Amino acid sequence: MRIFWAVVRKITKDFNKMAYIHIPKTGGSYLGQLESDLKSVISSTYFLGHTYVVDKAGVPNPIYYPRDLKHSKKNVILLRAIERYLVVSTVRNIFDWLVSYAGHAGGWNSRYRDIEHYDFEAANKSFDFLVKTIANREDLWPNRKFIHCQLFCNNGQLVSDWINRMETLDDDLVALAAMAEVTHNPRPKQRVGNRRDYRKYYTDSLVELVYETWGRELKLFGYDFENPESSSGLLSREIDTKTKESIWYFWSDDQLSVNGELVSSF
Repeated sequence: MRIFWAVVRKITKDFNKMAYIHIPKTGGSYLGQLESDLKSVISSTYFLGHTYVVDKAGVPNPIYYPRDLKHSKKNVILLRAIERYLVVSTVRNIFDWLVSYAGHAGGWNSRYRDIEHYDFEAANKSFDFLVKTIANREDLWPNRKFIHCQLFCNNGQLVSDWINRMETLDDDLVALAAMAEVTHNPRPKQRVGNRRDYRKYYTDSLVELVYETWGRELKLFGYDFENPESSSGLLSREIDTKTKESIWYFWSDDQLSVNGELVSSF
């Protein structure tokens, strides 16, 4: 029966129509050209913004809830509404992501400074203080749960069919366009942060804290501290049906399941 439905899914999904879920700080502004003409670098793309996929009405988007109730309700989409789309997302090395987020929250680039940002004060105390704050909370996103939680529906199902990597984004987009038979139009980079190599911001103890907190997520994508780019991981570029059926993540209780086994660490 599983094989039958896998074939049905392959036939019914329209691979010439893509839906892009933008995980914050993963290059979505560039892909969607959000600061210019909104013409995506990949044609035929339905840009969903910072949305979260839900299997029923009333489930909030965790990256907004509870600090922004309006957007936590607005920025969701039902799973059945995207089933015919090729769902695309981009991930980033957690070590690098945290530095980018610190720059965003702390207003390192004066053009984008927002003193009302909920992590503005923590980010301006120190990078160390911000990472420890994030790693020790569960009420606000980002927190010790999955940073890339939007790859999964609230029911645990992996929804992304193709996952780019921020570090190899241009090459991944070329491959995506070829696979989906759509047009790739490289454009100028957007919303570029003001920062150094991410490794310059970490102490040994902070590196250890990140591994302890987000080790499962790092392993899932094949990231580590020393190498900016991914080496090997369970999720990369095109996600086949077998992989989608074997990896589940439940935001509500922060549980990752691989091949039916709960994973507490890698």
